[in-house]
Amino acid sequence: MDRFAALRVFRRVIELNGFAAAARDLDLSNAAVSKIIKELEADLGVQLIQRTTRSLRLTDTGHDYFNQITRILDELEEADDAVRSSVSEPRGVLRISAPLSLGLVLLSQIFARFAARYPELELDVEFGDQPVDLIEGRFDLAVRGGLLQDSSLKARKLMDIERVVCASPGYLASFGTPERPEDLSKHRCLIYSLSASPRNWMLEKEGTVTRVAIEGGFRANNSLAVRDAAIEGLGIALVPKIYAVDALESGRLIRVLPEWGGELHALYGVYPQHREASLKVRFLLDFLVEAIEKALA
Repeated sequence: MDRFAALRVFRRVIELNGFAAAARDLDLSNAAVSKIIKELEADLGVQLIQRTTRSLRLTDTGHDYFNQITRILDELEEADDAVRSSVSEPRGVLRISAPLSLGLVLLSQIFARFAARYPELELDVEFGDQPVDLIEGRFDLAVRGGLLQDSSLKARKLMDIERVVCASPGYLASFGTPERPEDLSKHRCLIYSLSASPRNWMLEKEGTVTRVAIEGGFRANNSLAVRDAAIEGLGIALVPKIYAVDALESGRLIRVLPEWGGELHALYGVYPQHREASLKVRFLLDFLVEAIEKALA
């Protein structure tokens, strides 16, 4: 048995959550994938995967083994990248986690252009707003906003995210326009539930920061949903300007307290500290920085 080949098959079975999906991805038959996993388990003398007719899941031993061999295979791939780096373009699989809203508005187009430029590279992108575990998880790179809390991660800044307070003309006509930050507490505000403090807005003006307690009857875990609720007149929103710029330009939204804005949040490309950025991660980070700068110009 080719151990490294077997490990790669095992890894793809778990990453794709199925034998059939792994077989298609690796251009193997279902029977070949099943045989490789059985031989690997027999050679190790343990069961790695619990199989049912509808699903599979890792045993405790299989979970530990998967994490260990993932790191080994990543390091092997990085060693290959280092050898190829002076004469080659990136290749292999690049697994990325990115925010859903920013993906829809900006990143999906950039990832598509990156994939077109480097056809030897396979991009596996997962969009979602929940944080992912880069150390134990399967991702090579995550796009994240805010401060970097985990010292086991490295980060490269991609952009600053400006946030604006806004509402629809209809809402402001019905309920009035706030003139001071504290007036927001008397209004219907739209709540982004994944914020560190959803019912408190930190607003900034020329270096002065004020905290405003807000209330409202609409709550969502997605910034585009919050923006759309504002467009529909449900209340006042604090959203990234990049999500609201079209609605502001068309008049569907109006800036509220235009001299105030949400605190700037930086967006980073983040990868594990325990290894240097691989060739494919470095290429993507360079591409992201350039493409985002052009998109926001």
